[in-house]
Amino acid sequence: MKQSHTVTKLYLKQSQEKGSSSLGISTTNLNPNPIFKKHYFWIYHYNMPYESAQEVFFKDEHKLSLKKAINLMNQLKKDNIPFAYINSAYHRLGTKVFDYKKLKEKYPDIKFAVAYSEDRDEVCEEFNGHR
Repeated sequence: MKQSHTVTKLYLKQSQEKGSSSLGISTTNLNPNPIFKKHYFWIYHYNMPYESAQEVFFKDEHKLSLKKAINLMNQLKKDNIPFAYINSAYHRLGTKVFDYKKLKEKYPDIKFAVAYSEDRDEVCEEFNGHR
């Protein structure tokens, strides 16, 4: 995995010149069942006012739902603007699959996503109904 502080505008431009305008830096596969996990994305692109992805990745103010991330990535590709992205999966509340108490004991800093039924993010039909 590339360190986020090394993903800079220069790095994005050099990657684009080598033929790669979109870079998945650290990604998780989408869980086939959107009820179990919520996937968030962070996208750092060339036109942002930040020097490196470190100022964007894993910051709450830059966290995007799957649908918003897909829309933004499609627009960036269309406009030929280089970008890098990461994503992370959060366990959803409201299922009987996870033992939330055990998870919290094992990972004290774990963050959970809202239950699917309470999630107000737009549905991403092309990805099995993930929000």
